Amino acid sequence: MGKIAIRRWVALAMGLAGISVGNPLPVLLDGALLNHNGLYYAMHGGTNGTMLVSDDLVDWKWPVSVLPETVAGPYELAYRNGYFYLYADGKGFATATAPQGPYAEMRRAGLSGEQMRLFQDAGGNLFSVNRREGSKAEGEICLQRYAAPWKTVEKPSVLLDGRRGMWDSLDSADLGGPEILRHRGNYYLLYAANNPSPRTGLREVGLAMNDNPLRFDNVDKMADPVLVRNAERLARTYEVLLPSGEYAPWKARYTTEAPSGNWQLPGYKFSGWRTGEGGFGYPDEVAGARLHACRTAWQSDRIWVRRDFDLPKGLPKRPLLNIRHEGAVRVTINGTVVHESDTPSVAYSYFDISEAAKGVFKTADNVIAVEAAALKTAEYRFIDFGLFDAGDHPLEPTVYGLDRVRIVEGPNGFEKWALYRAWWNGVPGSGLDRVFFYGDELVIDGPTTAQTSGFHPPPARPSFSDTFPEDDRLGWAERWSFAGGGWMGYGGALQQRETRGVAKAYLKQAPAMNYLFETFVRFPPSGKGSVGVVAWSDGEHDLIVSINPAASTWQYHIEPGKKMPKRYKLPKAFELLEKPPGVGAAEPPLHRLRVTKNGSHFGVELDGINLLPERPIITQIATPGVPGFFCTDSAAEFDGVTYTAGWDEHGEFITGWGRAADGTMPAGEWRHFKDRGLEQELQSGPGRAFKGDLLDRYEFCVNVELDRLQEGSDRLYGVFPVFADRDNYLKAMIDTKARLLVVTGKLRGQEIKPRSTSLKCQVPHRHLYDKSTSYRDVTSWVYELRSESIVSRLDLRWLEGDYEHLQQEFYIPSDDMVIRYARLDRGEQPNLWEDGRFYDADEPKPRAQSSGILNPIAIRPETGNYVGVGLYIPSAIVIDSRTGRYKRNYIPGEELGRNEEIGDDTTETDTTSRPQEALVTLEVESSYFFRCVKLEDRVVIHLNGRPAMEIEGDWPASQVGLVTEGQPCYFNGISLHHLPRSGE
Repeated sequence: MGKIAIRRWVALAMGLAGISVGNPLPVLLDGALLNHNGLYYAMHGGTNGTMLVSDDLVDWKWPVSVLPETVAGPYELAYRNGYFYLYADGKGFATATAPQGPYAEMRRAGLSGEQMRLFQDAGGNLFSVNRREGSKAEGEICLQRYAAPWKTVEKPSVLLDGRRGMWDSLDSADLGGPEILRHRGNYYLLYAANNPSPRTGLREVGLAMNDNPLRFDNVDKMADPVLVRNAERLARTYEVLLPSGEYAPWKARYTTEAPSGNWQLPGYKFSGWRTGEGGFGYPDEVAGARLHACRTAWQSDRIWVRRDFDLPKGLPKRPLLNIRHEGAVRVTINGTVVHESDTPSVAYSYFDISEAAKGVFKTADNVIAVEAAALKTAEYRFIDFGLFDAGDHPLEPTVYGLDRVRIVEGPNGFEKWALYRAWWNGVPGSGLDRVFFYGDELVIDGPTTAQTSGFHPPPARPSFSDTFPEDDRLGWAERWSFAGGGWMGYGGALQQRETRGVAKAYLKQAPAMNYLFETFVRFPPSGKGSVGVVAWSDGEHDLIVSINPAASTWQYHIEPGKKMPKRYKLPKAFELLEKPPGVGAAEPPLHRLRVTKNGSHFGVELDGINLLPERPIITQIATPGVPGFFCTDSAAEFDGVTYTAGWDEHGEFITGWGRAADGTMPAGEWRHFKDRGLEQELQSGPGRAFKGDLLDRYEFCVNVELDRLQEGSDRLYGVFPVFADRDNYLKAMIDTKARLLVVTGKLRGQEIKPRSTSLKCQVPHRHLYDKSTSYRDVTSWVYELRSESIVSRLDLRWLEGDYEHLQQEFYIPSDDMVIRYARLDRGEQPNLWEDGRFYDADEPKPRAQSSGILNPIAIRPETGNYVGVGLYIPSAIVIDSRTGRYKRNYIPGEELGRNEEIGDDTTETDTTSRPQEALVTLEVESSYFFRCVKLEDRVVIHLNGRPAMEIEGDWPASQVGLVTEGQPCYFNGISLHHLPRSGE
């Protein structure tokens, strides 16, 4: 079919108050996703066989049917050596020479596993990661090698499966929805875990990391998921008036016979009503996974439930109904209808009832009454509800059932984005959130919603892009300058038709020191010439990167110059046009060629294969320049151009830091490390270094880490988010002693008022069970920290109920159970508790632990290293021998009563206490990820993903800098990219 051109970017509001992508996206996507020639292609999640197109990852349009409706997903879409491959789960694949087809008839193939994700490693070797049903009928993640997109080799190998004691095996060990990517020399394997139904609410996305995709194992899993439901965050944000049964049971009166009289009002006289614990429903499991909130059986067609409550803290400012129900529901408060719905809400959802409930609340003697109905043929019956007060916070929908993550490059070539499936307030949808790398650590800034507060802008545009649209006439000639050759716009591309001599086209942009330049190239089917790009030109010299397909070589050289070109063989994985079986002849395809300029270092990729995987091209080039196209003795076609000013660097190849553009000299002693990046090692006096082209808008990110946390020392470290000159700059510094982020600076020669904000924060963590403890009758729980930190408090929410998958029942610890914590100092030692120092968490006695809430655990502030903090809970308990339920803690030597026995939770089937969530309070950390965004009228600063400060001011075009004052530290994972204004 004809080429699609959409380069008219939609201007999205850039106000800072709650800026977000606007999740969920307007359309449900399947998860198959491909970026090709300036456009994104994805399969529709609601209509089988339909493909959509976008140029910004947010607005999806132009649906085209590419497969029969009978061919259902999940799908996978891939491009390899000239052909597009569309896989359908368990049904085979189809091929085409254009992303939207037409596709050939589906071919059955013995491809292993479900939920396939095809990828290539740094050398172009082809693999897939898949879900496969394991021996216990639960999902495991396996890897399959490929000789070609249609042919597997060897048997698949298992990479990951569910393990007891981790968050990813709580209600089932069902792993699925795998995704894999390569970044900065590491491979990241994402997977969804726990039962996939939104009714259970536990499906989240985890991560494993390794430097070799063939060596992934369960030990590579991160302790916490990277994409979590937002229920806990909202529960911490909103004030709980009446808890729902998701975390703990609640008592209510109910009946399954239609009540008489004003049963919704206070003072109602009950007759025939029963008392039960919410929620109510049947069955109490979904696909073998227990519904833990289903505590009282409801099997009839209707149920009437009422809860009495008081409001001792006063009336709610913005009351919210939190509810999950199957079938129709009607909710009243003190007799007034506040919510009605005929549509099931299969996941817990929030609804604003402030208008409907205006004037109905009282400080005492309130009644919330619910009537729920289900069809006789309905598979499920369920009702659970609660009340919250949002106060001044925005109302957000809940996000549950996170699954099928795909990581894709943003339109500017620098950003990475996570596209995923989830349920927003019980409605299926797709979300899009930003991916960051805190050094080596992958972090997803989500899930966000349209109402999420903070700075979550949509994908950034490139500094320049060009798809040479057919209706552009001669507009392309105004965007490029030419030297030799025969250039013309034709068929939605820029063609160079001369087959002899040298032809060059240069991008008409301001020269820059750092940029990404990508184009799609159609090589001629035959000929001895070379085609490629001008990686850099200063008007006098050009750095040429060219490819000769006939000779299967590529080379780079500077011209004019005396040095011979550096020539290399093309990777074996690259083919100009491969031929799948049963497919006829095809036209020469487009191949993606990318160069990156980071100061004097250049990177080169061909179809995603790094042509110099060990190191970049290191030159003596020290001046800015522009990129372009190149041909010698060959015709060619160029399309899909992306150009973005900026860079991404890490490790030993960080380069270009030094003197500022205004002449300000660097200071300190700087050296490079392969794993830790750029170190400023001077322990006294200032250290500073500057880099970058002068840009008016940009995003600057860097991970800054101390060798060790030295609390009490008067040392500072941080960044210059803005440095135009000595009269126009911003300096953001971490003050470890004061435990503050301090921002100072000047604007037009006038000092701005210094600003500071506390570094204290609360970080939520999931549990991680560790059996390596050498203590008897102890269950240990570990909460990993990013870096050495001062930990001042723990808040714990406990699991409750019977988890059949784990063969364990969890209970709230008794008042006299001593909870202890440890400062873990493992270093490289295998024994988790080695050198650990233990203290009673509460003195002189422990606090009572309550159901369903975060319980504060007072601890002595201690420095914890990169491993984290841990808890151990003495687990010798007395249980009822008939039911296995907890009765009390066991005191050694005591006599047991009738029907009592000692329970020990170190066994596989027992009763125990286990935290569901820990909120760790950090006073200060030894590693901070700075994200600094310079806009026209302000600068936004985030630390470790949390909003820290916004400083108003119209600073001129600027560079950025690294800075220390008497504090050695490491700077790594440094990136910056231009943020063009709308219309540029």
